[in-house]
Amino acid sequence: LLAVGAAAVVVRLARSLLAGRRRLLLATLALAGFCWALPMRHNAAQHLHEAMYYVGVPLALYSLLLLYVHERWGRGPVVGLAVAALLAFVVSVFQMERRWRPDARTAEVQRTAMAELGAIRETTRGKVVLVPGSVEPGWFRQFTQRNYGSDYEWRFYLAGSVLTQFPDLARLRRLYPAGPRDPAGSVLAQSLDTKVAARAADFIVTLDRVESDALLTPGNQRVFLYGSAGFDDLVELYRAAYQRAVSGEPAARSRFDVYRGDGALVHVREPCVVEDAGYPMVVEVVPENGKDLPEEYERYGRNRGFRLYGHPVLFEGKCIAVVSLPDHPVSRITTGQPHSRHRGWEVEVPASR
Repeated sequence: LLAVGAAAVVVRLARSLLAGRRRLLLATLALAGFCWALPMRHNAAQHLHEAMYYVGVPLALYSLLLLYVHERWGRGPVVGLAVAALLAFVVSVFQMERRWRPDARTAEVQRTAMAELGAIRETTRGKVVLVPGSVEPGWFRQFTQRNYGSDYEWRFYLAGSVLTQFPDLARLRRLYPAGPRDPAGSVLAQSLDTKVAARAADFIVTLDRVESDALLTPGNQRVFLYGSAGFDDLVELYRAAYQRAVSGEPAARSRFDVYRGDGALVHVREPCVVEDAGYPMVVEVVPENGKDLPEEYERYGRNRGFRLYGHPVLFEGKCIAVVSLPDHPVSRITTGQPHSRHRGWEVEVPASR
């Protein structure tokens, strides 16, 4: 009823303030977002950033409000409101810049990684690139602002390549009969085994470094490029990390066994299939001191915590996913793969080290 009443007020205000042609233009601005949401209703509700399509609604309302103020009190108040809005915008820009400005150490990590990724992107453009998970991802959390658990970062950094984690070579051939090129820039394919992926790929890009004849970027510090033959050497690293993890007792058990060690949570599973490895680990951490919350999470309150993510590596029928934990004391840790399309699971891990 409130929505209907508000809409009636807006319509009446628009009819009294605007001529017919202007009413049509204003209605187009306000309703344009719904022309996206209604035919794409199964997609729009899943992506919060698509709220930008509704920007016409507040723009139309503010336009009507300013027209009403101008008609009733003249030009002066409208000018005052415009100046106030400009000042508010300038202040918000400075606040956002201060909030997201990295410290000196993180900024140096970002500069180094971006330079290395830029050079790698030129080498891999138009090629099939395997991007396996990492068993040494500690610095990546600083670089990607909380280590978000999607593949969108890699799609952006390696635009122009065909990206794959667990590719099905037959599917790639069906999708790209003329060759592994994607007009949109990249694609994420999935299949049964990471070793198959390596054989199908032209290159491997990972955060893990192993000394290998296949290492094409020996001078890099953060991101490393290998020829496809380098996967066998990476498997040795994965085996060693897996054996270190399972040498002790797990801190928690569920679909994956979860271990604590070296400032990280290590998730392992055997046997493991692509369904298990196809979704990221979501680790939610509640700090003991609310001041340790990242600024972007403060508005949710101390008990909400913040999230970290890590992708499983699938090799030899095993999975391992390593997620770095923050340095400050924490009061609660939960981890899992809470995904609606997957056999989701979640477990609490003891917070004590």
